[in-house]
Amino acid sequence: MIGGKLVVAMARHYLYEIDLENKTAFCTVCGHTEIYVPRSRTGASPKVFCIERAYQLRKNADEKRRRIREKRQSQPDWKPRHSLSEIDPEKLTAICAICGPTYVRKHNRKPYTSYYCANRLKETNRKYHRLSYVSKSSNPLVHKLSGVDEEKKTAMCSRCGLVEIVMWKTKKKINRRCINATKKAGNLE
Repeated sequence: MIGGKLVVAMARHYLYEIDLENKTAFCTVCGHTEIYVPRSRTGASPKVFCIERAYQLRKNADEKRRRIREKRQSQPDWKPRHSLSEIDPEKLTAICAICGPTYVRKHNRKPYTSYYCANRLKETNRKYHRLSYVSKSSNPLVHKLSGVDEEKKTAMCSRCGLVEIVMWKTKKKINRRCINATKKAGNLE
């Protein structure tokens, strides 16, 4: 035990008689075996691994990534991501991890092209505009709404202050009205 953790000793995989051309070597644990030769970024001599050791390293790294992902997802402020797969750049469609089949928006930023879930962008833009929206009516008797919170269904009314709002959807937009405003447009308070 080291620092309260149980440490399992693993046999060291020392390599001898390395043949980079045929990718074989003699391992002290495995005997004659294949080797894994990762590409070197700096052009230095490659570091080689016994194929079994490379498999163990990859398995350990995958397990570590899984534990980190599970820990992150257990946090109360974690939200799933709109990860895209099967992107079709011609039709601008993809499969979103949250929304399923969806349209995507293309963003060209040289030298890369990025694709984003259209539903996520609509939702983000809608929240931004709801919070920053100020009604532009010139009539001082009209209930102007600002600082709309769709989840709590509240807003700041120019006549009433902080009030509850009534919301309903049409084909193209979401309508909101102060709960104190009358339903008939010609009948103002």
